[in-house]
Amino acid sequence: MDLITVTEKGMVKRTALDEFRAQHRGGGGVRAANLASDDRIAGAAAVSGNQDVIIVTAQGNAIRFSAEDLRAMGRTASGVQGIRLATGDKVVAVVTGK
Repeated sequence: MDLITVTEKGMVKRTALDEFRAQHRGGGGVRAANLASDDRIAGAAAVSGNQDVIIVTAQGNAIRFSAEDLRAMGRTASGVQGIRLATGDKVVAVVTGK
C-alpha cells in the first residue's frame, strides 16, 4: 500500500506507507514531503496496485493516470509535476479508484 500526495501547485508523489512507521521521541511526527514555501498539500489518498489517480483543479481541469505510472519516492522528496496549471489555477482534490 502506498500514499499519494498532491500539492496545490500540481506536484504529485507516491510513497510507501512503510516509510511513515518511524516513531520520534518528541511526538512531532515525520515529514511527509519537501514543499516549496508557497505550496501546500491539496490532498492525499492511499492506493494499492494499479488504481487510478484523478487530480482536479479549481478551474475544472483534471488528469487521470495509473498510480503505477509514478515511481515510489522517499518521504522528503518533492515529487514530480502531475498536472500543468493555468495562471491562477490550483489543485483542489485528488481521488483514487478503479
